[in-house]
Amino acid sequence: MKNHTQSTSISRRDLLKGLSVSALGMAFLQSNSTRIIAQDEMMGLPLPAKYYGFTVGDFQMMVISDASVSLPAPIMGANVDEADVTAFMDNKKLLSAEGTIPNIIDILVLNTGDDLILFDTGLGSSNQLHSTLGAVGIHPEDVTKVIISHQHGDHVGGLSSEENGLTYPNAEVFFSQAEFDSMEADNSALVKLQPAIDADMVTFYNDGDSIVGGVTAMAAHGHTPGHMAFMIESNGEVLMNAVDSAINVYSGTQHPDWHVRFDSIPDMAVENRKRVFAMSSDDNIRLFGYHFPFPGIGYAVRQGDADEWLWTPTSY
Repeated sequence: MKNHTQSTSISRRDLLKGLSVSALGMAFLQSNSTRIIAQDEMMGLPLPAKYYGFTVGDFQMMVISDASVSLPAPIMGANVDEADVTAFMDNKKLLSAEGTIPNIIDILVLNTGDDLILFDTGLGSSNQLHSTLGAVGIHPEDVTKVIISHQHGDHVGGLSSEENGLTYPNAEVFFSQAEFDSMEADNSALVKLQPAIDADMVTFYNDGDSIVGGVTAMAAHGHTPGHMAFMIESNGEVLMNAVDSAINVYSGTQHPDWHVRFDSIPDMAVENRKRVFAMSSDDNIRLFGYHFPFPGIGYAVRQGDADEWLWTPTSY
């Protein structure tokens, strides 16, 4: 029976290759493409699901627009005068009449051919991630790995639920060891992670670890004690997933010394924010930012000799 099962089963690699042509949908087939999934009515419904397909070498990738929330503008500059932050955001045409700015949540999806990977999981059931994945033929059971960058709720919120348990029942969950070590026992992120721990589906990773072939963890601490970024490399091409190294790309590039109120170790966050943008500019590396305007991909271009950069988004 064992030999028969082996001879007739489909390998995970073959399954994913098949999925990239069928169940993973057109988003993975058409690089540098954007699709907006129409809804029945124009008014009174959530924003339409939106995704962007592209490649990094031989890797097929997708960015899904998951949600957008409003934040008070001064949050992006906790160590400077609130009026200066507000004026900066107003000058960028980001400021609402209520004094808030949009905070985008973009989810990065990677199909390596061996694995279907989510980088972070968004807010949870109220977002656009699942409906968009479903619209392109991806089901929660298809996800083989979930890589969590840090403990904040907009990154771990969709990992599990009290009602339904693990959202991605077949996925190995990767979690920063430094982040886990910093968490208190009553941490809400631990509640989201616990079902995966109980199922023995969590692997803890450290700076420099190869999580899968072509994906390497890169310490970018400061936003949280164990916050991680990731280098994604295939066939000579590179994408840096900077995650929350910068929350707002405009203040982050032009005023990297501003402390973001969400950063738990502000000076360390500033240091790593500058390092991420310098790497993009000096080494010509594409960046992806979790909270950057959709699809969150582009380059930082250094302006003169100072630690100040111009954000140049990908055209799509």
